[in-house]
Amino acid sequence: MQKGLISFVIPIYRNFEGVYDTLKSVFVQDYPNIEIILSDDGSPNYEDEIPRLRAFAESHRTPSIERIVYHHLPENQGTVRNANEAYHLAQGEYIKDLSPEDILVGTDALTKYVRFLENSGKLICFCRQEGMTESGEVVKHLASSAEDYDTLAKLSPQELRNRLFERNCLPGPAWFAKKELFERYGYYLPVTRLIEDYPYWLHLCAQQVPIGFMDEVLIRYRLSNSGKGSYSPAFLKDMVAIQKNCIFPYDRRYGVLQPAYNLLKEAGLRAYMDRSVWETYTPWQKAKAWLTHGLFFLYIDFSNAQVARKNRREMSGRKEE
Repeated sequence: MQKGLISFVIPIYRNFEGVYDTLKSVFVQDYPNIEIILSDDGSPNYEDEIPRLRAFAESHRTPSIERIVYHHLPENQGTVRNANEAYHLAQGEYIKDLSPEDILVGTDALTKYVRFLENSGKLICFCRQEGMTESGEVVKHLASSAEDYDTLAKLSPQELRNRLFERNCLPGPAWFAKKELFERYGYYLPVTRLIEDYPYWLHLCAQQVPIGFMDEVLIRYRLSNSGKGSYSPAFLKDMVAIQKNCIFPYDRRYGVLQPAYNLLKEAGLRAYMDRSVWETYTPWQKAKAWLTHGLFFLYIDFSNAQVARKNRREMSGRKEE
């Protein structure tokens, strides 16, 4: 492990075009000691795209980039396996990863991350993040991210775990950690294929690992369907596995009412599953889904509308300024 070195991991699957923006945001960082690990998860277009990507990365790298590693899995293994393999290759004291299209905000984002960990004594921290639409519009309020960082910073690991039992309130793109964290507490858990972060946050809290929170936006991530409140069937399959393996066996917040609460959680997840394949449903299947999960659909729409309303107010305020 090289002291002071940041291992910046970009896990790739198919979306090579998005890697360029992510790389650009790393190349302009003022932090002086960075390695970049580009880890491809069996993309069918790898052989076509990697020469152009390699040429770009090598021609645009700055003196602060100590090395660039090109790692490729011959077959698609999923995000969890791809990330774990890349982290094992990392030689740095610190680890940060970002998906293609996600970017660091400002030229000193990595410097601020390192400074926070060193001053706080934590092994992992989260900054705030913003969303970014395809047109480049910044979205500050996100359904997938908690906004009460002041409260989260005061919670014990067990209290934070209880929050996580309810939903994943920790934004996946926003973390930064010492590699020591993974060496001490293990790497991502093999209970899912695509969702690497949620089970791991639950695992860290169960191990009583303190987590730090930075009240500053250092990450901007590209809004996908999940950022807008809808999810793919593969994502939801992972969520079922997380509930079954990481939440239901340990969540005891509601005592004798816990089984009833778990049934409600399962029903809510099935409502999201219906939404994920809605366009393939026949009119009869849609009617059946509304009869079964109508209240959940209304709740989902209401929650998304609240977030959208907050963002409209925010954007309106920006225009007035």
